[in-house]
Amino acid sequence: MKRIGERKIASPNIPTASTGDIAFLLIIFFMVATHFRTERGLKINLPQAEMTERILKRRNVAAVWVDATGRMTIQDNLVNPAMITAIMSEKVIENPELVVLLQADKDVKYGFVTDVLEALKDARAFKVTFATSYAKGGGG
Repeated sequence: MKRIGERKIASPNIPTASTGDIAFLLIIFFMVATHFRTERGLKINLPQAEMTERILKRRNVAAVWVDATGRMTIQDNLVNPAMITAIMSEKVIENPELVVLLQADKDVKYGFVTDVLEALKDARAFKVTFATSYAKGGGG
């Protein structure tokens, strides 16, 4: 016998059997579609070198860029020499084998390069190399 005013509450039935498949497909989609951003640096013209040595291990390398106007970047962030000291100090503590690759424009005033070198010395980043371009046939 059904009473008057009593309502039967219907419970929603949501199928959850395929949520695992959907999550798996989303993971695959993001793994395929994700593009990891690489460091772009600044637009610079590297100085020519008569001899050069290629750095084979890239995992222990951190780059500092200095363009012709004296702007400095690390990981595409504009920095000043004090910030270079702070950033590189942390990196040297994390990885004592760190090599700093200084990519300075050939037309930059040497004072900016000296500022970077002093900042690296304060950060105890003593392994520094200069990036150069190499023209086959003896350089330029």
